[in-house]
Amino acid sequence: MRLNILQQTPTLLSLSLKPRGLLYWFFGSIFIAGGIFLVTSLSRATTLTCNRSTPTQGSCQLVTKGFLKSQSKSWDIQDLQGAKLDTKTTDAWGSYPLLLLTKSGSFSIDLINADSTQKKRLAAQITTIIQGSQVSQLSIHEDSRLWTYPLGLFLILSGFVCIIYIAINGTIICILDKKLNKVTIERQGVFSKDVMEAKLSEIVGLDIDTFTVDSSSSYNIVFRLDSENDIYLANGPMFTAQSADQTFEAIANFLNLEDSNLFTHNSLS
Repeated sequence: MRLNILQQTPTLLSLSLKPRGLLYWFFGSIFIAGGIFLVTSLSRATTLTCNRSTPTQGSCQLVTKGFLKSQSKSWDIQDLQGAKLDTKTTDAWGSYPLLLLTKSGSFSIDLINADSTQKKRLAAQITTIIQGSQVSQLSIHEDSRLWTYPLGLFLILSGFVCIIYIAINGTIICILDKKLNKVTIERQGVFSKDVMEAKLSEIVGLDIDTFTVDSSSSYNIVFRLDSENDIYLANGPMFTAQSADQTFEAIANFLNLEDSNLFTHNSLS
């Protein structure tokens, strides 16, 4: 929150508080982009099926189904030489690719979940059915959509939550008027405006609420009322330690709480 004192007299204090929305926009955009990348680029089902009908006849088919497109490739088993793990190059995800070797070149089998050890084992299985006649059927299947779709959608939703949160929680105007014996809190969002009022004489204390996740903390300012219907300055814990301290001190000094038993705050920063 960025604190700006709009007006200050012995009987009137007007504060403007604006959330620092850059980080919310930044992380929201990163989450959305990451989620879209997972869903569109890493979400795929890969199936390699090899069938040998006779010792000299058979075929292999590689089917890849992605989010935007699917493709299928078939070979006569006589046109294949085997498979190997190519340790001299890396694929787009930084891992060694599994190559299906043909007489005319090689074809990459994209397996996102498999590590190098698993790919080596699969390469041996593919080579066995291609070069030998003892095995008549082989099917290799991997579906990364089982985890990329849920994780991608979660990231996209988290990104939209960050953006919507900062859009809803816009500028906060707090006016404390001793002549009118009134505190007015106006929360101005993109979609709505929320106004809360209370009498200054109803305030029995001022406090800072702390919200902690892991080692990160955020804060909110609370007006404690004698009716026990506390008023929060923001819709949620949007203050940093520094901005919470500054806002608290400005309000407490105006209400002369530092000279009473209502002032029990220790600096957060």
